[in-house]
Amino acid sequence: MYARITEEPLSVADVAARVGDDRSGAVVTFTGVVRNHDDGQPVTAIDYSAHPQAEAILAGLVEECAQRDGVHGAAAAHRVGHLEVGDLAMVVAVSAEHRGEAFAAASDLVDAVKAGVPVWKCQWLADGSHEWSGLP
Repeated sequence: MYARITEEPLSVADVAARVGDDRSGAVVTFTGVVRNHDDGQPVTAIDYSAHPQAEAILAGLVEECAQRDGVHGAAAAHRVGHLEVGDLAMVVAVSAEHRGEAFAAASDLVDAVKAGVPVWKCQWLADGSHEWSGLP
């Protein structure tokens, strides 16, 4: 199990390597990338910030994922700080006995991270303005 909130650039290979298990026949990864638009507006960068407990909450979600039937490893990392278009914002990896279990667990983990980990983003728009996104 691996859960990390970091200002350092993320590595898909590093996160995926943390879920390796000889019992697994599948490893699924998800990579969240900063895109150049949101809701019809051009985006140039994102500033992510996180609550001090964000990593502990992320660890709980990763642990919950790792306990699913057929899953042998789960890992997630989320970046904070200033990210440019094309930078990796989140990486999730899940290993499982079969691909169906791995895909389902990875998808559910991504959804849980987005819904439950207190990470917020301020999007910088092409006109120089900014807006907070994803607030309840």
